[in-house]
Amino acid sequence: MTRLDRLRVVALDCDGVLIDDTYLAMIARWVTGHGGVYDAAAERDVIGLRDIVVAEKVTRLCGLDQPAEETLKQLWAARQEYLAEHPIRVAEGVRDCLAALAKLPVRLVCYGGRTREHTFDRYLGEFADLLDPDVPYVSINEHRPGVAHIARTVLGVGFDEIVFVDDVSRVAEDARAHGAGFVGFPSSPAHARQRDFMAACGVRHFATSLAELTPELLATVDAELAASTHWPRR
Repeated sequence: MTRLDRLRVVALDCDGVLIDDTYLAMIARWVTGHGGVYDAAAERDVIGLRDIVVAEKVTRLCGLDQPAEETLKQLWAARQEYLAEHPIRVAEGVRDCLAALAKLPVRLVCYGGRTREHTFDRYLGEFADLLDPDVPYVSINEHRPGVAHIARTVLGVGFDEIVFVDDVSRVAEDARAHGAGFVGFPSSPAHARQRDFMAACGVRHFATSLAELTPELLATVDAELAASTHWPRR
């Protein structure tokens, strides 16, 4: 078994890591289709926030004269249209990856912005036997970016005892602010800016497939956290 000195939890984002991300490309298409400019500044400002906050920012970005609640309804409708064209798929190699990580002496949990029934049970429920039996999934929409909520409120571990695997740079920034571990997972061409944002934030480790998310990689993160070298010194 791989030895870990510090890590007690591995937290895996669902959307964009274990299943297809359906957010970045859809938001970009919606903004440009409603008169907004979707550039790097817009993406950095909008992605990784609570749904209603995203709607507020998108409303301003597009110069719309309507309540944010109406924009949110339209975004949800646009997402359903996007899903009709691009059905959600479970990422290749999920069971093999989770089975390998489940052998580590850590709690293995998933998290995402939707309810457990909406996301986890529907697409990943068959893998629940490989995850933490008490907390297999944490919903974070009301607690985004979610690092403190998952680590301290839900699981009760130190920030240097948990590593997050996520496709969104805002989570990387939150992890760095708290001293938590982070592995970037830019999973599609739509994530090119997110990877750049993560690198600028100081993220050292990336995986572009679940096959690259190995116990050996997490052992490297563990050693860095134990030595306080995971994040570059400011």
